[in-house]
Amino acid sequence: MKFLKKMMQVALAVFFFGLLATSTVFADDLNSEGWKFVQENGRTYYKKGDIKETAWRVIDGKTYFFDYMGEMVVGWQYIPMPDEGSTIGPYPNGIRLEYMPMSKWYYFNQDGVLQEFVGWQQLEAKDSLNVGKKHGEGFEGPEVLKLAYYYFDQDHSLKTGWLYDQSNWYYLAKTGSSGKDYLGGEKRSGWIKDNSTWYYLDPTTAAMQTGWQYLGNKWYYLRSSGAMATGWYQDGSTWYYLDAQNGDMKTGWVSINGYWYYLRSSGAMATGWYQEGSTWYYLDAENGDMKTGWIYVDNTWYYLRSSGAMVTGWFQVNGKWYYAYSSGALAVNTTVGGYYVNYNGEWVQ
Repeated sequence: MKFLKKMMQVALAVFFFGLLATSTVFADDLNSEGWKFVQENGRTYYKKGDIKETAWRVIDGKTYFFDYMGEMVVGWQYIPMPDEGSTIGPYPNGIRLEYMPMSKWYYFNQDGVLQEFVGWQQLEAKDSLNVGKKHGEGFEGPEVLKLAYYYFDQDHSLKTGWLYDQSNWYYLAKTGSSGKDYLGGEKRSGWIKDNSTWYYLDPTTAAMQTGWQYLGNKWYYLRSSGAMATGWYQDGSTWYYLDAQNGDMKTGWVSINGYWYYLRSSGAMATGWYQEGSTWYYLDAENGDMKTGWIYVDNTWYYLRSSGAMVTGWFQVNGKWYYAYSSGALAVNTTVGGYYVNYNGEWVQ
């Protein structure tokens, strides 16, 4: 007898842990005898005598959820997963599993039936009018609320965050535009910020964009990850500068970390000699920063004012006079207008 009793205990233990390891998602209950739907005070319960169901329950092939008060839910619900909940069941012999739940978003119709969606669905957007509602309570559907696209995983729960689907990335909002968590899950388009990084999603398809994008009369560069680039960006052999805050491509003169640069109308950083109007500037051949003072280019000396403008004619530096031809080249070892300049270009009195 002791041996038989011991074997029964082992069998029960194996059965119990088997329940933990096996998914219980949406399987018909095995002991539904005596249970029935009951309407009380405008709410719907599933009861057996005085006992109320307070968890997931599959009834006649349809899945329902009853909250901790036993009330049947409708609309959008943030509740424990069917195989992770704190009170899943009932199971044969009255076994119920109790441990910390992992909650997700699910959608129930106006009759309280879980909608077993998988993939993209267009539904009424989450709103205080349809989130956390109970059967018998006011519940607004698509006739009243705007529609939005949502994506449901294989377990019929709502997905949020980044989604890779059919060769494209999409972003499903973690929160609503007001910052409230319960409004999350909508498929976003346009500019979105995830953590500290900006991304752009096509306004029509909502697919994440990469590469150069012309948006709102400005150019932006989105890396292969979709992240908006800022600061210096090299494309092939060409450098561009993208605003450190807004990411828009800059053109014209820009001052960066105390240095001046010139970015052409294409955004490409200029190098070497650059003429603006009748004035010439010299931009470092490697770094592109505007030079000032004395520079030696192609075996010739030039002088650039503090504004970067190349000088011509007579000019004075540190009390000494020099002469630069119309090309900007420094005159050396020659006489200019009756004045002699030496090998350093200095006027010799």
